[in-house]
Amino acid sequence: MCVKQKILVLNVGDGAGINFCNSLKLCDDKYHIIGVDTNIFRLEYATADERFMFHDIEVDKEGFWKSLLSLISEKKPDFIYAADTGPELEILSERRGEIEIPFFLPPQEAVDVYEDKWLSYQFFKSAGIIVPETILVNSESDIDDAIERFGSIWLRATKGSGGRGALPTNNSVMAKAWLDRHNGWGKFTAAEVLTKRMATWIGLWKDGELIVCQGRNRLHWEYGSLSPAGVTGITGAQSTSSDKVVHDVSLAAIKAVPYKPHGIVSVDVTYDKNGIPNPTEIQASRFYSSIFFLAKAGLNLPDMYVQTGITGKVPMLEKREHPLPDDLVWLKAVDCMPQLTTFEELARKEKIYRGAFNGKVGCNEPK
Repeated sequence: MCVKQKILVLNVGDGAGINFCNSLKLCDDKYHIIGVDTNIFRLEYATADERFMFHDIEVDKEGFWKSLLSLISEKKPDFIYAADTGPELEILSERRGEIEIPFFLPPQEAVDVYEDKWLSYQFFKSAGIIVPETILVNSESDIDDAIERFGSIWLRATKGSGGRGALPTNNSVMAKAWLDRHNGWGKFTAAEVLTKRMATWIGLWKDGELIVCQGRNRLHWEYGSLSPAGVTGITGAQSTSSDKVVHDVSLAAIKAVPYKPHGIVSVDVTYDKNGIPNPTEIQASRFYSSIFFLAKAGLNLPDMYVQTGITGKVPMLEKREHPLPDDLVWLKAVDCMPQLTTFEELARKEKIYRGAFNGKVGCNEPK
């Protein structure tokens, strides 16, 4: 009987944590997942084999860390992973030298840049990459200057994920009130507003070598109408893509930061009015919440990530750049099972659905 590898996952009940675990569970009982979270509601939804609730790290950082070290000592996991951007990932990265089990993180100096959107923007711009004009908002006059220069501005927090603190506005009173509300002076940027067209590029690296990458187009944010920015962090529909422009821009953005990419280092882009993809941030150290999409489609990056992190060996792949076919579509919403489909299949069904009602009550999709 094969002994399962024990994987310790922080933020296990977060959407990104759940989809990471679900990806590993596609591997025929290869893994035993030990899950940690600080929220009982999220922990109930976790798909771990064992679950542990810890101190709220925001309230008791040292208590959280002591509990983590104790759990590592007791369970002796083979690998540790933090599934979401936040204090758990920060403390794991900053204090990685205190643990004696494998992890797979970029160097701390790189994490400091990746996790700060203002710092990464400056590296992008210095490298000559096309990016939206952006300023760090330190004072009310910065808001006035940004609106005068850009018209409408995009406010967002320099740290965090899921569109944290994002707000598009051309009203200086609203912008200043928003910064007051979020205690955001010196912690928010104001940028030109780009279009709603977005894409992502995910890459798995080892010591600067690209192991594999895959592009995706984000088709819409689920529940965007509930957010003032239209951004929720929940991608309702997305598709695979091998777009070369996005690929080249993403590599250039990562290369602009003067550290070797290691582990997961990915890029978000938003298109400007000229149709050029602008990198808006580097997502590093953890997977996107929609990583289960790629695993179900046949590219199980969490499995590759864990095995590379444990063994140090790079997996052998026939194709390293965008191995999945274009136009696979992943549909996802709360309270619904996600669906893997294609644009071709959706077009076929749309035709059926549009022509389904012919004066009769009720209709079924033809077999």
